[in-house]
Amino acid sequence: MTADEARSEEMNMERTLGDASRSGLRQVDVTKLIDNSTRKSLPITVAVICFLAIVFDGLDSALFGTVLPVLMKDMKMGPAEAGILASIGHIGAVGGAVLFGVAADSIGRKRMLLIGITVFTVFTAACGLSQGFIDFAIYRFIAGIGLAGIVPIAVALVFEYTPGKRKAVVSSASYMGIGVGVLLSALLSIAFLSTAGWRAILIGTFFCIVLVPVAFLWLPESMSILVKKRKKDRIRKILMRVDPRFISDVNDEYVLNEPPASKVPLTRLFQGGYARNTFFLGTALHCLMMIAVTLTTWVAHLMVQRGFTLATGITFILVFSVSNFISTPLAGWMADRVGYKKVFAIYMPILFVSISLIGIVQDPFAALICMFFAGFAVLGATCLLLPYAGSLYPMSFRSSAMGVIYAIGRIGPIIGPAIAGVMLAAEMRVPLILIFMAAPSIVALVAFLLVKDGPSQVVAQQETSLVTDPLHV
Repeated sequence: MTADEARSEEMNMERTLGDASRSGLRQVDVTKLIDNSTRKSLPITVAVICFLAIVFDGLDSALFGTVLPVLMKDMKMGPAEAGILASIGHIGAVGGAVLFGVAADSIGRKRMLLIGITVFTVFTAACGLSQGFIDFAIYRFIAGIGLAGIVPIAVALVFEYTPGKRKAVVSSASYMGIGVGVLLSALLSIAFLSTAGWRAILIGTFFCIVLVPVAFLWLPESMSILVKKRKKDRIRKILMRVDPRFISDVNDEYVLNEPPASKVPLTRLFQGGYARNTFFLGTALHCLMMIAVTLTTWVAHLMVQRGFTLATGITFILVFSVSNFISTPLAGWMADRVGYKKVFAIYMPILFVSISLIGIVQDPFAALICMFFAGFAVLGATCLLLPYAGSLYPMSFRSSAMGVIYAIGRIGPIIGPAIAGVMLAAEMRVPLILIFMAAPSIVALVAFLLVKDGPSQVVAQQETSLVTDPLHV
């Protein structure tokens, strides 16, 4: 580190640490300290753990799709029943997203994340022990409740602990975990489905539980919770990880750059400047998740319908997930330069055209290329949406906001696979089904373009300025 850089850090620290005019005690603005930090170890730790947690979302969505053809045969289910079974986990996720989001802002994001991971892994593994449609549906429903508590909370934690200048890029990169989960599900199915069977694969997901002790030991709690509950010792330990040069005092008062809410203001998400964005962000995510989950659930079966082998059908899911490793970094890089909305406007037409062509082109390799671009567009756009949403809401109820948006989004995977199952049962042609799958991309584009940056941020600033708080700098 150069002398100028060291001096710059010292000046940042001086701006962060001030003397309170009323109490005479030193105030430490923890938000500024984190945003100005140049130490990478804590942000990387948070990002990696949350990335691994987000992997479960992709694993859940795609793993069911990869085992679905064998599962249908083993349990003697028709397409309509299988579509309902695919959707029921997402029904649990709708209520779970709101429940976990509100609880995270009330009692702790870390605690609720650990609960979500535990519930998801235990009941996903239990699906491998099910003996029929009913108990499989019950296990999958409960697993969906736990899964819903993972992604919004994980993204919120990454957004909170990443220094200001890298928030968008790192938050978007952490969302790549969904693509990794999709990739992992395809690899597991290719490697073990024909030999070990679908039950062994689902039971094997219980090994994901190892992330719980890892997160318990190394993942920090949200600062908004710690400041609200005045957990000074825990705040000091975290700030030492943020900046080892930070010297605490027993009389320090720890504050945020916005006052923490005394209770979770869930109704505020649907009032004033927040209402518009909550609705349109939820609608856009609803459409994207409907497309991604419906496509990964049914594409292997649809390709078998077109005359391809099951292995080729699973390869479509593999190609879908691989595209994420290109689309997500590119989307984050482009968003930093041209803005979120322009990137979205590029990705949505690609999504519509590529999915539509999957059912039309005759050559398997050409169809795989179309699947690649479908994954490229939908995963790249999705990885931008939640971090973007996180930037529009105050820290005090960011988890609640993202939980509600995620809950609205989760309605899409409930509807999509079930509708596709009904279409298959009605013996509709595969190209027509895929065009129906692609159509929500147009709705997502319109909804995202109607989101407003200004009102939410202005409302937040006005509300903050009207609050008298002796700990606020």
